[in-house]
Amino acid sequence: MHGMPRRVSREAAVTGAAESAAEGAWDLPTRLFHWALVVLVVFSYATGKIGGAWMEWHMRSGYAILALLGFRLAWGFMGPAHARFASFLRGPSTAAAYVRALRGGERRRTPGHNPLGGWMVMLMLALLLLQAGTGLFSNDESAHEGPLAAKVSNAVVDRMSALHGINQGVIVTAVVIHILAVAFYEWRLRMNIVRPMLVGVPSRPVTLALAALLLVVSAMAVYALVAIYPRP
Repeated sequence: MHGMPRRVSREAAVTGAAESAAEGAWDLPTRLFHWALVVLVVFSYATGKIGGAWMEWHMRSGYAILALLGFRLAWGFMGPAHARFASFLRGPSTAAAYVRALRGGERRRTPGHNPLGGWMVMLMLALLLLQAGTGLFSNDESAHEGPLAAKVSNAVVDRMSALHGINQGVIVTAVVIHILAVAFYEWRLRMNIVRPMLVGVPSRPVTLALAALLLVVSAMAVYALVAIYPRP
């Protein structure tokens, strides 16, 4: 009985240290990317459904998403340790072991993404890249078309437009699954995975400078693609 308080104290200390490590995993650029992407995806979906004059803003939002995605891809190789793809992409056996551990009652707190979350990140990046890419060649059968639509045949535009519409539904499904997974972790498993995306350790000036440079380069590349390249 005398050992119980010590054991509980030790377990609490381990849990607290794990939660602190998880919260400190996300650098400021990664957190800003995440929430900016959330806002832009919702805005793009809404403006796409409204249509009409809002399609201009829909397209601009798509360009901003493309610039953010370009930044995140670069950040996945050049950013801090936990933001790099190599830190959270694991093979199927590791993901399966993680699921078995959860089913067995084990609650693993890992800095950054867990093995399942890592693959969800890659899925969302791929789906959004596909959506932004097809949008460049699509039209809404009225007064709006992507900046690269004139560079390809009508048949390609039709296929890209169809794929753009289909992929929108896939993205909505993926987002719903993601939200349900977050709710499951928060309320069923009692694992706080939202707070780490809101708070984190301060990023060093050199990290912020690198992030700003990569974002500017990505934005310039998107501008060249949608505004300069289409010129006759």
